[in-house]
Formats: sequence, structure tokens, C-alpha cells
Amino acid sequence: MYHVIFAIPAVLLAFHFCVCLHRRVAIVFYRNMRWIYACFVIVLCAIIFCEYVADFVVLQNCKWPEIRRKKYVDDPLRTMVIADPHLLGPHRGHWMDKLYREWHMKRSFQAASRLLQPDVVFVLGDLFDEGDMVNDKHFDSYVMRYLQMFNLPAGIPLISVVGNHDVGFHHRMHPFFTSRFEHYLNYSMVHLYTIKQIHFVMINSMAMEADGCMFCNEAEQALKTISNTLFCMQHPHVAECARTRRHPYSQPIIMQHFPTYRISDKVCREHDAPHIEAFRERYHVLSKEATDTIGQLLKPRLAFAGHSHYYCHNINRLGIDEYTVSSFSWRNNVNPSFMLATITPDDYAVSRCKMLPQQFVINSYLSAGIACLVLVACQLKKYWCSRRLTTSETAHLKQH
Repeated sequence: MYHVIFAIPAVLLAFHFCVCLHRRVAIVFYRNMRWIYACFVIVLCAIIFCEYVADFVVLQNCKWPEIRRKKYVDDPLRTMVIADPHLLGPHRGHWMDKLYREWHMKRSFQAASRLLQPDVVFVLGDLFDEGDMVNDKHFDSYVMRYLQMFNLPAGIPLISVVGNHDVGFHHRMHPFFTSRFEHYLNYSMVHLYTIKQIHFVMINSMAMEADGCMFCNEAEQALKTISNTLFCMQHPHVAECARTRRHPYSQPIIMQHFPTYRISDKVCREHDAPHIEAFRERYHVLSKEATDTIGQLLKPRLAFAGHSHYYCHNINRLGIDEYTVSSFSWRNNVNPSFMLATITPDDYAVSRCKMLPQQFVINSYLSAGIACLVLVACQLKKYWCSRRLTTSETAHLKQH
């Protein structure tokens, strides 16, 4: 992508030197500078539009979905859900790739947050591409870049869920990685987060193996504690809950990196994956057992996940709506998107917001380049016509 951007001025510069090699051509070309100004304006307009304006134009089409029930309609929770930004680290990827694609992620997020003004933003894991590979110094730099890219106005929480690229898959997880992630970004295992009487349960998907490891035991215990908390919200008059002050009860919403168990995207009601591949339990999706455990303990009403890099809406194994959120980065999906959810304690509505496609930007720069080439061709045609006419007039004068 970035090669196209820098190719246009490079071609024009090369053409300039080629023209200058022939003095007569140079005189004709530069006697009228309007074509050069026109090329400059075309390229400049393409850059300004693609890099600063296009995100706002595309995201104008996104609207908050409306809920059906009217009980809490005056104060719903407007939730923006993104996934898998995969910020590049020091080891992988070209520096130009990092610079350009992360620039566009930042522009897209800032445009979305300004236009939509969410109450809360969730990022569903794989914030970093090399989170389990870098030292503390690089991780600190990673977090600063992440927070600058996904900067929000004061009062709007940014909730970061842990993914396998942040702390490693189950077999690679180490207390060093999880505690470091939690130190910087607050959540690394299983947590209950409540806002406007809406309860979200954030789950470390890599700790849901139930194989007796310390992370799995901690996650299971946290799920049981949250289950008891939700029970006391629902039954505040039970003796064991009488002394505990709780929020009003509503069914929780699952926020995690891995989707719950499904065989593939073939079961999705909607999806944008270019190819359907079978999913592996504990690698692409949660296991059947982990999915059932979450259902039995939490009794959720809605689930969001990431990891696959492609959008999917399905009714999952628990019989509830689950939305797998597309990657936010062009690196993983050239047609990225994110989710908008309007949520009340007793209802929800979810819609998908499509972002600026990478191909649109490529096509815009190619169109600008072609327009410049057409101007050059027209100028060349004028030159050759003028030269032919001059030659013809000279020959005619010699005859007389």
C-alpha cells in the first residue's frame, strides 16, 4: 500500500529529470507550468482525502442500533467493540508497514470515537503482535503507543481484554506476562466489570483449559466467585447475600478473545471470511467443556469475541447471540470493521460498522497517478504536434 503512495511523486520526479535531458522538450514543457501544478494538486488532494477525510466519510454511515424495549431507552449503554489491532513490535513486519497501517488505525479510531461518542470501548485481545516476546522496555513502549492510538476523551473507559499474542497461548503463559499486562492495563484473568447496571465478564480465553494449571484454577475460581456475585444480585434476600451490597441484576455479557466453541464459520448467520476452515478447540475457539462451564456458571445473554480476524454472527452452543469481531487492522483484514452495541439491563441491539477498505485507498492513489500520466501524455502530444508543425513550416519556407 505505502509503495503506491510514494511511487506517484517518484515517477513525477523521474519524469522531470528525463524531460530536462532534452532541452527543447524542457522548454515546451515548462513554458506552461499548469500541468505540473495540476499534478501536484491531484496528488495533494488524494493524500488529504485518503489520510484525513475518507475515514469520516465512510464512518458517517454507521449509526447506533435502536433497542426494542422502552424501559431503559432514555439511558442505554453505547458500547463500541473492536478486536485484534496487532500493533507490530521490534521483531516482525516492515517499519513502513507499521508506520502506515498503524497511522490508519489511529485515524479510523479517532474518527469513530468523535462521530459515535461511545460510553465505553472494549478491545478484545491481541492488542500487541509480540506482547509475549518483548522485554519490559519494549512492552512499556508498546503500551504507550497503544494508549496514544486508542486515546479517548476523559470519562470514556477503554477496557482491554487479554489475547494470546499479549501473554501467549496456554502452554506459553507465564506469571511474568500476565502480571505485566495487568499492571499496565488492569485486567489479565477473569473479571466482572459493571457500568450503567450492565455486567460484563472479561475472560482470559487461554486460561480456560481446565487442566489443573495455576491459571486455569485461578480462572475457574474467579468464574465461581462472579457466579455467586450475580446470584446475590438476583436474590438479595437470601441469607448468605443479606449483608452484601450489590448492583441490580441483569444477565451478564461475555467479552473474551477466543469465540465459544463452533466447528467453523459455516455455522455463522453472517460472516466475511474469504475461506471456511475447520476450527481447532483450544486454539481457534474454546473447547466444548469450557463453553459449557461459562454457560452454567454465568448464564450470559450475549457474547463478543475476536481472534479469527473475520466477522461472524452466530447463535452459539449456549443458545445466545455471539459476535466475532473483525480485526481492526488492514494487516489482518483488508475490509476491517467493528461492532456497535446499544445495551440496557433487559435488552440489546448490535450492528456492524464497516471501516475504510484498504482497496479504496489503493484505488484512490492509482487514480491520482493515472490522472497525472494522462496530463503528461496530453502535454507530450502537444509537444509533438507543435514540433511537427514547426518542421512542416520550415520545410515549406525552404521550398520558397
